[in-house]
Amino acid sequence: MRHGRVETRTLVVLHSADLNAYLGSTGTVGQPWPGVAQVLRQQRVARWTDRATGLPKVRSEVAYAITSLPPERADAAALLVRWRAHWHIENRLHWVRDVTLGEDASPIHVGQAPLVMALLRTAVLEVLRSAAEDAGATVASTQRALTLHSASVPAFFAALAHRVAVAPRRAHHPATPLRLLPPPPALPLRQAG
Repeated sequence: MRHGRVETRTLVVLHSADLNAYLGSTGTVGQPWPGVAQVLRQQRVARWTDRATGLPKVRSEVAYAITSLPPERADAAALLVRWRAHWHIENRLHWVRDVTLGEDASPIHVGQAPLVMALLRTAVLEVLRSAAEDAGATVASTQRALTLHSASVPAFFAALAHRVAVAPRRAHHPATPLRLLPPPPALPLRQAG
């Protein structure tokens, strides 16, 4: 259960020598898919109660995938874990970089600048994520708080600089976790829900 929503995932894995041979050849149309070992079909059904109306809601989605992992190396349970891990990265990094930091809308696209900006966005995202985690908030609400209360940004980066400055001394104690920075002072952060 997540955010009041119950999700059920059903994964059906098909391993058929005939199907794999067909997909691995040109078949009747298109290009071959060499190395196909299994075909996957995942159905996700989400159930929740609409907050505005109080009525139950249901959403069902079906997605398909192919993999070169044979059944001996990855059964249905292992493939479901891998599939979810892929989307975890997509949702936690790529989607956030695009939506929260506007990466896809960036006009910077020449020379080394895109790589430099990608590295800066990743660093900013980690700083925001650390501050949000310390405050029990979300990355987006932390970014909004810093945007709305821009006078606190220097204090925010001063705390970051202090944490970075003391980091080498803490490196001698690997069991001590290194937090990038504390939550910015006096920012109205909303708790993650």
